Amino acid sequence: MRRKSIILSLLAILMTASLVLTSACTQGTKGTGEQILRVNLAGEPAQIDPNQASWAAEKSVITQVFVGLLGFNQDLSLRADVATVIPTIANEGISADGLTYTFTLRTNVTWSDDKKVTASDFVYSIKRELNPDLACAYASFYFDIVGAEAYFSATDKTDAEKTALENAVGVSAPDDETLQIKLNDPLPTFLDLMALWPVYPLREDIITQYGDSWTDPPNYIGDGPYLLTEWVHLDHMTFKPNPNYWGTKPNLAEIDFKMIADANAALAAYYNGELDISGVPVGTEKATMTNAVLSPEILRYNDLTTFAFQFNVTKPPFDNKLVRQALSCAVDRQTLIDIRGGVGKVALSWIPPGMPGYDATLGAEYAFNVTKAKELLDQAGYSDVSQLPEIKFSYSDTAGNRTIAQFLQAQMQQNLGINITLDPQESKSFQQYINAGKHMWAWFGWGADYPDPDNWLPQLFGTGAGNNHTLYSNPTFDALAAVALKELDNTTRLQDWADAQKLVMDDAPIVTMFYRERFLLVKPWVKGLKTTGMDGQVAGDMFYNEVYIAK
Repeated sequence: MRRKSIILSLLAILMTASLVLTSACTQGTKGTGEQILRVNLAGEPAQIDPNQASWAAEKSVITQVFVGLLGFNQDLSLRADVATVIPTIANEGISADGLTYTFTLRTNVTWSDDKKVTASDFVYSIKRELNPDLACAYASFYFDIVGAEAYFSATDKTDAEKTALENAVGVSAPDDETLQIKLNDPLPTFLDLMALWPVYPLREDIITQYGDSWTDPPNYIGDGPYLLTEWVHLDHMTFKPNPNYWGTKPNLAEIDFKMIADANAALAAYYNGELDISGVPVGTEKATMTNAVLSPEILRYNDLTTFAFQFNVTKPPFDNKLVRQALSCAVDRQTLIDIRGGVGKVALSWIPPGMPGYDATLGAEYAFNVTKAKELLDQAGYSDVSQLPEIKFSYSDTAGNRTIAQFLQAQMQQNLGINITLDPQESKSFQQYINAGKHMWAWFGWGADYPDPDNWLPQLFGTGAGNNHTLYSNPTFDALAAVALKELDNTTRLQDWADAQKLVMDDAPIVTMFYRERFLLVKPWVKGLKTTGMDGQVAGDMFYNEVYIAK
């Protein structure tokens, strides 16, 4: 009965969407050729300080205003940006033992106020990322730098002790064009980490002068193609070209980031010509696909994000691997994708397509199979499912998550006769609940910070890892991860990660569900849009300096 109500609710949504689409598809304006791009950030960014920002909306803003030593091409290969070349052992940018990295900076890179960008700006930023008083979310990514973890962990030290630890961090600037970084151990993905926003250059004088308000325009001084010229909180941000940008000048005269939180309101803004790019509400994708006017404007592309159900493996019955495997076999992943509008791809393994380490065959033994699920429960000692302890599923109480929770509840009842209790929570409380390890079963997703398996496995499944909310622990996995994290031979390294991922899928601390797919509408006059699987909140945000508006 619950499944029927889910489907009826979805049909109501789709019928409403169809009416809206039909009535609105003739509205909007044609492209005039005015070089203004209007996109939706979908809400107020929590933080646009590069050191302290996390992802999505924050990253979309930061990448307009700042450029780092390295960046990513559209295929997510590395490129040199502020650095003249990508360091290698062959060009002596990396020492033979893999412990010292030397970056040579371009001499023509300037800040938006025309002051020269120097290696000291990177030294300042990296050490600030590790500042124990800031507690930056991505600081642990850089703990392989000599002295980094000791400095970050110095929360209870005196100011003098903190200063001494800061000075001991292995980052230095021998001159204005040379940045040197020393590592504790070889780290094959270190260059990927140096392409991320937490270590973009920052101006110490600006931050010292303006304090917390340094991110407000016009104080927000960057070295990227655009300036943040206006920030009307909870409404919009406006970007204009940086007149002192040292790279290829952008085509756009203005970028407007709207902050429309409601997906239906954002779609209406797209219809009315107020947005050039918009998502569509979950569940309305099929109505959009069948609309004759809108279907040519659809943009779909793979996103390096996987969603899954996560068990707390310390709580019965999920401390039994056979139970976890059984429930993985009892969930029809394709049905959830259909309920969500047919967008996405069934996930049987963790690492998504488009990433090194993706294996299309991995996890196939735990695909939807009710007979096998019942056999596994029988082997686990639960041929009578009434003997199972109460199972509670916790989730952040949003419309999308309610649909997922109700789907799971229906699947368990229909396929195995198991009744599960739904536990909706306010978003902030839910995150605290998960962090405290109080949940039994919960929904979560993970997106790539950089395109490598070591961003997908040790941080989530290593014993005691910061993002390990399943509380999974396997010494064999830990040993494989320890070797892979330092292995410089890429073929051997990827095989180690493949073995580690197989171990996780067999142990089933999670039930992988689907790989996310971006589903957007783009006006036909938007040209030069380059999307990647690591885009932030707005599509193509890493390459907006190449976008232009056609008539």
